[in-house]
Amino acid sequence: MNRTFYDDPLNGKCEASTHLLRTKDSMECLSTNNIFFLETSGSSRLNARQACAVESAALHHPQWQVRVLFTPTEPLNLSDSFMELLSLFSNVKLLKMELDFLLPGTPLWYWYKRGRWKSSPHKAMHLSDAVRLCLLWKYGGIYLDTDVVVLRSLSQLRNAVAYDSGTNIGNSFLAFDRGQSLLRVTLTDYVASYNPNGFASNGPLLLNRNFREHCKPNPNNGTDNLCHVNVLPKISVYPIDFTKWQEYFKPQTATLSATAFKSSYIIHVWNKLSSAGKMYVGYNSWYEMAMKEHCPKVYELVARIGYA
Repeated sequence: MNRTFYDDPLNGKCEASTHLLRTKDSMECLSTNNIFFLETSGSSRLNARQACAVESAALHHPQWQVRVLFTPTEPLNLSDSFMELLSLFSNVKLLKMELDFLLPGTPLWYWYKRGRWKSSPHKAMHLSDAVRLCLLWKYGGIYLDTDVVVLRSLSQLRNAVAYDSGTNIGNSFLAFDRGQSLLRVTLTDYVASYNPNGFASNGPLLLNRNFREHCKPNPNNGTDNLCHVNVLPKISVYPIDFTKWQEYFKPQTATLSATAFKSSYIIHVWNKLSSAGKMYVGYNSWYEMAMKEHCPKVYELVARIGYA
């Protein structure tokens, strides 16, 4: 593999085992213990649910660096209560992303500079779909959507994805080594097949297609594939199907809540569908119980507001 294909020109500043990440805020040499979140809507802050996702990742990975990359034109709103809270975590960094530094030398550079994505009705999603692949390809680590709660350490998961429905894999959770071949071919195909009007065609559907074509999974065992990608069962990341997202917000008994997700690494609350709903404090919903245990500092702020 041609290593220079995705190395930053200033990467010589880093030791051999690390790789340079340049943002608007900083330059740092990254190892492989990275967790990435993206906020590509242009917002300069995180809401309660997003902040919970970040805290839960930091809580269960004290030796890892959790980076949240934003795309606002204005400075980050670090006086916001949730942003101020997250800034106190020693292993959390809130950064303004600089795509002119991140994308050169990658398959995405031409796609980005051509700019068709800017006129897409789904441009924030498309940018997120592209950049998550690029970050893991260049640096390795774990990518998570901001509508999750991490329930336990993910540090043992390498080159892993999870089924989100039937035999399809999702892209809300991705764990990959730097330079993994599936990421390379998916990035290349992203540019070649980009559809500015498609919602999921540039995200999970694209990843599924390349997994099947490039990795040749055994139809009887998706984990048996040429890319050595570990495909986790749906319950690991998506224990409640998107068609039943309301279950996360309904009152539950404490006993049931304690055992509901014992086989899950993550819960994913399907923000595209659930954003109009509320997690009310005191309902003892599954989502509230997860917040209380896995993002306790964020939950303290949410409890004062009454909902998230």
